[in-house]
Amino acid sequence: MHRKLLLIPALALPALISHAADEDAEKSWKGSSELGYINTSGNTDTTSLNAKFGVMHSGENWDTTFKADALTSEEDGTTSKEKYASSLQFDRNFTKHHYLLFLGEYEDDRFSGYEYQSQVSVGYGYRAINNDTMQLDLEIGPGYRYDRLDEGGETEDETILRTAANYFWEIRDGVEFTQEVSADTGSDNTILRSETGLKSQINGSLATKLTYSIKHTKEVPEDSENTDREFGVTLVYSF
Repeated sequence: MHRKLLLIPALALPALISHAADEDAEKSWKGSSELGYINTSGNTDTTSLNAKFGVMHSGENWDTTFKADALTSEEDGTTSKEKYASSLQFDRNFTKHHYLLFLGEYEDDRFSGYEYQSQVSVGYGYRAINNDTMQLDLEIGPGYRYDRLDEGGETEDETILRTAANYFWEIRDGVEFTQEVSADTGSDNTILRSETGLKSQINGSLATKLTYSIKHTKEVPEDSENTDREFGVTLVYSF
C-alpha cells in the first residue's frame, strides 16, 4: 500500500510536464553534466568516479528541475562506496516571490544500511532574493518518507515536515557560489543535508566545480554512520 502511494506523484508527472510545456513552449531548457575521476596507486590503489546531471526549465508559470548523481569508489579492488540519487521538482509560480512546489526524491546508497530511501513532499516557497546575480529560496511543507532496510527487507515510513533554503550568488562573471540546506523532520527520524558549491568558468561551456556535501541522519541502521561527508572536484559541461 505504501509503495502504491509513492506511485501517485510519478503518475501525475506526465500531466504536469505537459501542462508546463503547453504554457511555456517558447521558453528554453538549460542543463549541465559533471564528471570527476580520481585514480591513485602505490601503497593503496584507489579509484573514484563522481558523475552528476541536471536540467532546468524556467517558464512564466512553471519551473522544472531534475537532478541525478552517481558516486562509486574502489579501494584495492573492493567497492567502498556506491550511491545513486535523483530528484524532480515542479514549482508553480504565482508572483516573482511566491510559488508552490512538488518534490520527489530517491536515493540508493549501498553502504547506508538502507536498500533505498525515498520521499515526496509539497510546500510553499518564498524567493526572498530574486535578481540577476543573487537568489535565495526558502521552502516549507509536509511530506511522506518511505525507506526500505537492507536486512530483512523491513520498511520505515512516516509523515515529515520539510524545510529548505537554496542560495545562488554570481560573485562575478564566470564564478558562481551555491548553498543548499534542508531538514526533513519526522517523529521517528530527522535527516539534515547541506551542499556547498563553487563553480569557475573555463570557457563558454566548460567549468570546474568544488563541492562539499554533508548528510546527517539522526537514527540509522546498526553498523551505519550517522554522518556522510563528500568532497568533489568535477569538470562541468553546460548546455
